[in-house]
Amino acid sequence: MKINGIHCMKYMGSKNRIAKHLLPIMLAECEKHGVTKWVEPFVGGANMIDKVPDNFERVGYDLNDHVIHALIDIRDNASGLPESVSEEEYKSFYNKPAEHFSSLVRFGASFGGKFENGFARGKAADGTARNYWAETKRNALKQSPKIQSVQFICDSYENLSFENTLIYCDPPYQGTSGYKTGAFDHEHFFNWCREQAKNNIVFVSEYNAPDDFIEVWQGEIKTNFASQRKTATHNAVERLFRVL
Repeated sequence: MKINGIHCMKYMGSKNRIAKHLLPIMLAECEKHGVTKWVEPFVGGANMIDKVPDNFERVGYDLNDHVIHALIDIRDNASGLPESVSEEEYKSFYNKPAEHFSSLVRFGASFGGKFENGFARGKAADGTARNYWAETKRNALKQSPKIQSVQFICDSYENLSFENTLIYCDPPYQGTSGYKTGAFDHEHFFNWCREQAKNNIVFVSEYNAPDDFIEVWQGEIKTNFASQRKTATHNAVERLFRVL
C-alpha cells in the first residue's frame, strides 16, 4: 500500500495519487455543514492534508514519532536539509530514537520510502545512478509551503475526540503489514469512528469496511509493496467510506 508521490514525503500508504478524487467529496461536506477544522489521526506522509485549503485549521496526528519528526523537518527546515546523504551516514542512524533529520533520512533515503528498509540505490532513465535523497529534498521543498499552517502531533487516535470537525482516517489497511506501530485493532478503530461520527464528519479510506459504513468512492490503483531491493506491484480497489 505504498505509493511514492512526486511532490511529497515518501511514505507507505500515501494518498498522493488519489487525493484529487477524494478531497472534493470531503470538502463538499465541510462546506455543506460549515466545518472549518480538518484532522487526520493517521497523517502519514501528509499527502492529503497538504492539499486542504489553508483557511482550515489543520492538525495531523500519527502514533509513529518518526513520522512526526520527519514532517516537522519538512515544514520547518526543508531548505536546510543537506544535498546528499551517504550510505554510511544513513546506516549510522539505524535503531536510534526519533529525532529531527535522522527520522526523515530513514524514510527518504530508504528503498521504497519504507522506514529503515536499506539504503536506496537504482538507476535513472538515462542510466546514471539515481539519487533518492536528492529527490526527497526536492519533494520536501515542494511540500513545505503547503504545510506551514499544519500542526503535527504524535498521539494515538484512541486518545482523540473532536466536535464539529472533518476527520479523515487513513489507517493501516486490513490484511496489510509494514507499519512500525505494531498490530492494529480494526474493530476497535471502527467503533471509535462510529462514536466520533455523532458530532463530526468522518471519512475512512480502506479496501473494505463494515456494512454500516457508506461507500462514496472507489477506484482501482496500482499498489507497490517494497522489501529490500524488491518491489511487487498489483492492482487494488481503494475505497472511501462515510461513517454516519
